[in-house]
Amino acid sequence: MKHLILLFCLLPVFGKAQSTLSLAECVDLLIKNNLTYKQGSLQAEAAQAQLRQTRSQILPQISITADQSLNIGRSIDQYTNTYIDQVYGYNAIGTGVSIPIFQGFKLQNQIRQGTLLKESAVENRTAVLNAQTVLLMQGYVNVLATNALLDAANQQVESSAQQVDRVSKQVDAGIIGSNLLFEIKAQLANDKFAQVTALNNYRTARLALFQRINISPDDKVQFEALTPKETIPQADNATAIYEDAQKTFPELRSAELYRQSFAYQVKSIKADNYPSLSLGGNMRAFYASTNANLDYFKQLNATRNGSIGVSLNIPIMGRWVTRPRVEYAKVQERLAQNTLDVTNQQLRQAIELAVLNLNAMADKYAAATGQVESLTASFAVVESKLNAGIANIFEYSLAKANLAKAQANAIQAKYDYVMQQRLLQYYRQGNWTGVF
Repeated sequence: MKHLILLFCLLPVFGKAQSTLSLAECVDLLIKNNLTYKQGSLQAEAAQAQLRQTRSQILPQISITADQSLNIGRSIDQYTNTYIDQVYGYNAIGTGVSIPIFQGFKLQNQIRQGTLLKESAVENRTAVLNAQTVLLMQGYVNVLATNALLDAANQQVESSAQQVDRVSKQVDAGIIGSNLLFEIKAQLANDKFAQVTALNNYRTARLALFQRINISPDDKVQFEALTPKETIPQADNATAIYEDAQKTFPELRSAELYRQSFAYQVKSIKADNYPSLSLGGNMRAFYASTNANLDYFKQLNATRNGSIGVSLNIPIMGRWVTRPRVEYAKVQERLAQNTLDVTNQQLRQAIELAVLNLNAMADKYAAATGQVESLTASFAVVESKLNAGIANIFEYSLAKANLAKAQANAIQAKYDYVMQQRLLQYYRQGNWTGVF
């Protein structure tokens, strides 16, 4: 009974959790469902598996062999080494081991290269997540902005509907002519058209966000509001932010590790020009049915033999394949360096733009807020004059349109400011801790 009571108490909490999503929860869904991020994770796993495969090549190779044959006609008796002409069976078993001793440090350099590639893939996985999170945050803020614009459009429709109702009563009472009613209804039609447009924009933004986190769209799901942060570090030094970001951003670390890996690839290729040394050994025994005096196990014991040897390979002429392979690897290293330079450039430009946008959006948001306050007061005066019959419909429509435009500008400026605040905080920190 206690468990049932607790369950019923928690049901409202569960229902709220399912109907409202925060930005942090959307990021969790992104990590779980986004296929682009999953691809980055699989690439990191592939690099880890490739590294394990390379490391395994330095281990000894041990094998067990078994042969079974049926000989017909003239052949050599394996037991006596004499020619015979009969049907007999032959069975052999053996084991062998091969140990690489020296290969010009080829495997060691391949392991170092694989380690760097694995670390680069891990950093790239984080970089992919960061890029997808930025897109997710833009989509999330767009949902909030279009929802606020839809609310503003609904208020415009409601305001016009109230005017239509008031003017209709005045026309019915014979106070004013019907031409004013038609003009008010035209204003209502315009507001309804703007309402439909705002609704479609909101639905499109929601669909894009659901697709980003790869879940089925649900009209019951609402998204938690974001507000501008009260305090934010001054964003007047893009160079300092960029210098800090160079030390922490995974995009740069991934590109740098990838570039470094080619130096070890060049060394591993050059190792093919060096002598190689390996150690090997084997043991073998056999049974032949031509020897009727000894049974199976006695023959194996009597024929056992083994060997151990060292193999030295000195390359003299290798068809000149090493040099072009080295040249190709060096070109790949220069390409990787160029990729690193491009990544640095893109990060620096993104930070410079974020700093500029934040300062601009702060001013724009303050100006738009002041504009809404002024036009709200102005519209209230015009509306009261219209109600008193001392203002015409054109003055009313103009004031209403100016207010609607100002409200839309303020809403867009607010969420642009919210977005830039969080984006610049991410650039400052190099991670998303506390950003959401």
